[in-house]
Amino acid sequence: MPLSEFEKRELELIGHGLEEDDPRLADMLSRDSAALSRRARISRGLVVFAAGVCVLLLGLVMRVPPVGIAGFALMNGGGYWAIKDLRWSVRSRNRRVTQVEGNNE
Repeated sequence: MPLSEFEKRELELIGHGLEEDDPRLADMLSRDSAALSRRARISRGLVVFAAGVCVLLLGLVMRVPPVGIAGFALMNGGGYWAIKDLRWSVRSRNRRVTQVEGNNE
């Protein structure tokens, strides 16, 4: 449902008021904060994953199974953290259904 002209004007006034009151917050909201936080989460998860690989290898070299198991758990946790918010979709997002002959609904 599209916005009315009055609602559009009110939103613009609110936006201008926000920019005047708190320019730092307005700048942060104008950026794509979701993409930035997703990118940061992925990079942190990959760092934890790499640390887990290092701990796993350390446990193998030292021949101490609990250290290797802790490294494996850290590696799995970091990998999960890195990919948990990715959207895995086989279907295309802009999929349109066309009218097929015989389909009158």
